[in-house]
Order: sequence, then structure tokens, then C-alpha cells
Amino acid sequence: MLAPIPVKPDLSDTDVLLLQQVARGALYGATSRATGIEETKIGAAVLALLTKVGAKSRFHASALGAGWGLVTDVHAVNATGKSLSAQQVEVLAGLVGGEDAAATAQRLGLTVNTVKTYIQTILRTLGVRSREQASAAAVLADLVPLRALGAGWPDVRLGELRQPMEAG
Repeated sequence: MLAPIPVKPDLSDTDVLLLQQVARGALYGATSRATGIEETKIGAAVLALLTKVGAKSRFHASALGAGWGLVTDVHAVNATGKSLSAQQVEVLAGLVGGEDAAATAQRLGLTVNTVKTYIQTILRTLGVRSREQASAAAVLADLVPLRALGAGWPDVRLGELRQPMEAG
């Protein structure tokens, strides 16, 4: 039996919509229209959402949303179809876990500029515009194990959790 995923927080419908907009990299105007939150209050609402989901950053929240099944699509376009190198996947895992470039660089023994270059390459390869989209896409496309999300997450990929649900 597979290890369970951490319990998702109790979020309102508006919180879920906001999380989905963040994961899609939506601008404040579009987010306001989708959620009904005043455009001038989106920033504060996102900060409150990060606290509710226990995220270190917007891109960590996006990945958590994908892990919990609250984010199911990030609208990636123009993906190159190329594979990521093992080191790029490690950088992507850092994004999923909410690491900034400096922390990822230190963990992997790279320079911050190399990590930033890898992130730009990852975005192009995945066909996304933002780290938020890349983080959610990494979880949804099984590019990183769920353990990259943080403590308590199983060392499996999201697709492995879906298989028993689809079979049952």
C-alpha cells in the first residue's frame, strides 16, 4: 500500500480558485475576475493562502495544489518536447519544494547564476511562463517525486497514486 499524502488544508472555494490562478501564473486582473477578490487585495489574499497551505512561496503553493489534486492544469504551451537533464530535474525539485535559487545552488554545489539559467531552460522546455506553472507542471507530469513537496509527502510520483484510484 502506498503512503498517504498529507491532509490538505480546509480551503474555501475562493481559496481553491486563487490557488489555481496562482499555479497558472495568472495576472492580478484575471485572478480578480476568476475569484471575485478585488484586484488591489490579490497580493494580500495570496499571502494569506500561502499561510493556509503552509507554503514557502507561490511556486511551492502551486506544487502543493497539484499534489493535493486542487490544481489539475497549468495551461502549458509550446513545450519543446525535450527531456530535462538530471541536474535540471534536481533544480526543478528545488522549485517544487519552495527553494530559492541560492538554496538550490548551495544544495547542488552550483552557482546561483547556473541555477537561474537552468530555471529559464526548464521554463522553455516545459512550455511555461513562470516558476509557479513549472512547479505545478513538474508534479502533474511526474517529473519529480512528491517527496520534493516537503516533509510527510511519500517518495512516489503523483501518477503512482492515481493508478490505484483509477483501477478501483
